[in-house]
Amino acid sequence: MQGFSTTRRGILGLGAGLAALSDGSVQAADPKRIIGVIEEDPPFFNLAISSGISGSVASAPCYSALLRMNAEGALSGDLAERWEISPDGLVYTFHLRDNVQWHDGRPFTSADAQYSLGELNSKLNPYRGALKSVDSFEAPDPRTLILRLKNPQASLITSLGNFCGAILPRHLWEGTNPSSNPHNKNPIGTGPYKFVSFAPGDRITYAKNPNYHVPGRPVFDEVIFRIIPDPAARMAAFTRGEIDMVYSAALPATEIPRLSRTRGVALRASRIQLSSYMAYINLRNAPYSDVRVRQALMHAIDRTFIRNSVLPGLAQNQIGPLATSSPLHNAALVDYALDPAKANQLLDEAGFAKGADGMRFPLRYLFGAADLPARKMGEIMAQNLAPVGIRVVLTPLDRGTLIQRAYANNDFDMVISTFALGPDPDVGVERFYNSNNILPVQAVNNSAYRNAEVDRLFDEQRVQTDPVQRKAIYGRIQEIVWRDVPTMLFCTYSLPGAVRETFATGVFDTVDLPLREDFAYAQPR
Repeated sequence: MQGFSTTRRGILGLGAGLAALSDGSVQAADPKRIIGVIEEDPPFFNLAISSGISGSVASAPCYSALLRMNAEGALSGDLAERWEISPDGLVYTFHLRDNVQWHDGRPFTSADAQYSLGELNSKLNPYRGALKSVDSFEAPDPRTLILRLKNPQASLITSLGNFCGAILPRHLWEGTNPSSNPHNKNPIGTGPYKFVSFAPGDRITYAKNPNYHVPGRPVFDEVIFRIIPDPAARMAAFTRGEIDMVYSAALPATEIPRLSRTRGVALRASRIQLSSYMAYINLRNAPYSDVRVRQALMHAIDRTFIRNSVLPGLAQNQIGPLATSSPLHNAALVDYALDPAKANQLLDEAGFAKGADGMRFPLRYLFGAADLPARKMGEIMAQNLAPVGIRVVLTPLDRGTLIQRAYANNDFDMVISTFALGPDPDVGVERFYNSNNILPVQAVNNSAYRNAEVDRLFDEQRVQTDPVQRKAIYGRIQEIVWRDVPTMLFCTYSLPGAVRETFATGVFDTVDLPLREDFAYAQPR
């Protein structure tokens, strides 16, 4: 295990070298190392094929993409210095930076971008629908990448950051099985920090990349993520100054009001990126293959109480698969009324009578053991569903077991997680409902939902250059999905990340800020 210097942390937990904040808590003094926290061991360090939250957070410092987007949605170049889009919207030309090196010393070229986008992101990334319009990925010379489209796609340019555009080294990935490549746990990228070590249950360590392509960046010498599953222990470490930043999914919602009043602590939230607490319903088997059963769930579960009690003041009602704040949201959708009597009626009509014990059937509810909101939502749901004859079986699992059981083996009735919905629904939403995305990986169409009209409409809207027409098509998609209930949509939210602003600036400044922060622009006060 790598030890901490006495100038920064002293011995972990003893608080050596810490300076007091004005609220009485303490903060570390040495600015050369910035320390964050995640709530579990990440299963992957690979943004190109996985969108798991802990893995995204833990691997982001290692990777670069063609572009980057800030918290306000503005695009700038990353591996691409500049780019042009043809007047007909069918050709995207990216001019790549000179003298970029992989962390193993090999030169980065357009062949790496061609391979990563053409063979990994467009085929395996949960967000790969965003690249569906690309007909070819071409590398005519080492510094030029050309994307030729089958049809215009307005959302494409917003998709070429680390959402679905992380660039991996071709020489380490080509000809391998992406799911078992050893570099999933030993990542090599071009990002601001080089992977050093992963001690499961303890920490992940990154060191400054001295050859990073942005002059003068990064400033910190090390980025470290401590792994602390217990929420109370995470916050205690933050209060003691052992941790400088907490990303959104590791920050207990109950702590946000207190932290908002704490001097020296800044809460940073994206202005354009919302996430959803959403549960896949397994449509492969009865009783959940019956739409009446799924509609009964919507009438029986008190989503308003869940929203207000689990994420008080932080969540919004989600009516339909898009966030209500999206310009493409269908405002004509009507919410399902909380109506247990209607739920009982639908379940009776579906032929699932109550037994002598008052129960009709179980609901195996799977969730990450470290996901406290998901646990609370399940507990409330269990109280709501018992009166209509559904027995909820709460099943907390560590992340690796959850991925294998739910997403690889499809052994669940409902599995919940939190998912980004943007920056465009082509990126964040289509993946859940297009039947082309029924795959044994997480964050795709894990419900096994199939609707030919929905598939066709996704293809139709993707080629639309008229925003009014695109909105109309997306409106119909939302009507169908909302009726069919392949997913349980609990709420949308934008939880902040917390950072000691007296210690560092430039933290959590990307569009998906707490989840894919690479710390390239973080610097000490």
